[in-house]
Amino acid sequence: MSKEAVHARLFHRKRASLPDWNIHDDFFQFTRGTFVRNEAEQLASRRIKFDMNELTRVAASSIGANSCIMVENLPDGMYNKTFLLSMDDGQKVVAKVPNPNSGTPYFTTASEVATMDFPIYVRNTLKAPVPKVFKYECRSSNPVGAEFIIMEKVAGVQLGQLWSKMELVDKMRLRLDLSRLQSLWLSLKFNGYGALYYSRDLENPHRSVLYTQSSGEPISDRNFTIGPVTGRQWFDEGRGNLLLDRGPWKCVQNYYNAIGNREETAISVLTPAPKPTVMVCGPGIYQPRISDKLAAIDSYLKINNDLLPTEDSLISSHIWHNDLHAENIFVDPLDPTRITGIIDWQGMDLLPLIEHNIDPSFIEYTGPEPDTLEPPQLKDTNLEGAEKAAALKQYFDEALFIASRKITLKRLPSAYAATQFQHTDAFNLLILGRRLSEFGEAHFNSLVLSLREAWSTLPVVQASLPPREFPVSIDKARAQEIESSIERALLAIQLMNKVKARLGPLWPDKDAVAYEDYDRTKSALRESREEIVARFGKTEDEREELRRLWPFDD
Repeated sequence: MSKEAVHARLFHRKRASLPDWNIHDDFFQFTRGTFVRNEAEQLASRRIKFDMNELTRVAASSIGANSCIMVENLPDGMYNKTFLLSMDDGQKVVAKVPNPNSGTPYFTTASEVATMDFPIYVRNTLKAPVPKVFKYECRSSNPVGAEFIIMEKVAGVQLGQLWSKMELVDKMRLRLDLSRLQSLWLSLKFNGYGALYYSRDLENPHRSVLYTQSSGEPISDRNFTIGPVTGRQWFDEGRGNLLLDRGPWKCVQNYYNAIGNREETAISVLTPAPKPTVMVCGPGIYQPRISDKLAAIDSYLKINNDLLPTEDSLISSHIWHNDLHAENIFVDPLDPTRITGIIDWQGMDLLPLIEHNIDPSFIEYTGPEPDTLEPPQLKDTNLEGAEKAAALKQYFDEALFIASRKITLKRLPSAYAATQFQHTDAFNLLILGRRLSEFGEAHFNSLVLSLREAWSTLPVVQASLPPREFPVSIDKARAQEIESSIERALLAIQLMNKVKARLGPLWPDKDAVAYEDYDRTKSALRESREEIVARFGKTEDEREELRRLWPFDD
């Protein structure tokens, strides 16, 4: 018998003695709950079949182990499946497989890998605690049958396990440690907008300056390049199936124009339009019209570049993590003020600073934006029981939020300036422009009407010679139509907010609910719908239209 035949027999004998991981159906399904909106479609978009036996073999080989002896299904993300793989020699790695809804195949995985590897590659500059990638495949045409990433299991524990037990001073120290990392992210200004890739993973990669250091030194790096974006706004609600300009873009104006062109295509092609879950639509309330959406897009394309701040630091391109919740941050269990790892870099594009989430979401303040950075005052000290506990929580949450903003102001002044711009009407128009194929056209058109009065005060307009005329034509009849439309849209939002308050913890965040809450949530949503139908439906046709436009499953 040949040497090759002996090795093949030994290999198959070894495989025969290993567990068959493919019999575990929950590895391939969405297991975190289910959905009350487009349930069948949403579950299907999160179902993927691949060869788990082969994935464990590849993972073991990538770190020099003989075999995988345990597979643990980690909590599902909305766009990925992750597994903790334990090897026969005691090593552990994390395997990540993207769902069908994760974005454009190939680019999503290739960009995430490059984004994680980049800080390690330039560790002397960034020093970011990201997991090391041992092996990845960007194409599903491999023995595993799916794209995948095999990566290091980061040290420490998830912040969510310790956050509620931490003292306020330790929470502040953790925020300071994060600001150190964010300062490093700001130290590199990239030469374009899009997503980061290894040059080897793109055809015809751009060979130019990749980024500029804070010292002003331009850096050319043939290992990395900027390619198409992978962020959610380019793929959600049917956008992923559209032929769009997804970059990369050399200038910020082209990036914002591409957003408007994307939404115009989505409005024209995607029929029926997605049903928004932020408002109740129908007769007697608010009914979206394609003509209003296209009018909003037309205005957006005429004004978006005039809405941008004039400070280069606010529109320059930076790497950033925009989903810093307590499950994505790992800390030292003996010193939870020290960050040991940041995970889930999928879809973290190179965007203008004003497009990034500056405030980390693990600081869970939900109140109104504070007017100043002065410490808050406890408003009512005569409360008792649950009311007192709620008031104290709100007070401490606001105090921590303000302290976090102070850190941003002192250590990340350009990021603080970005947070201030993010509370202007100009930025609200840019934000609404991202989702006009779904909702927001009434508010957008109303803000355009207000902008007409303030047009001459915009810095970009003042800087132009001669000053630009307001580019959107709005006659008196159109202005009255816009004002009537926004009144109905505000009513539509108020109605859905009441539904949300009524459901409380049963409200389906991101359309998802726990299995045990499914029936109660569906029943509560159905009851709310019928009350709205009875209130606003004057005829049988109107009542049927209200039910048809209700965004949740029957």
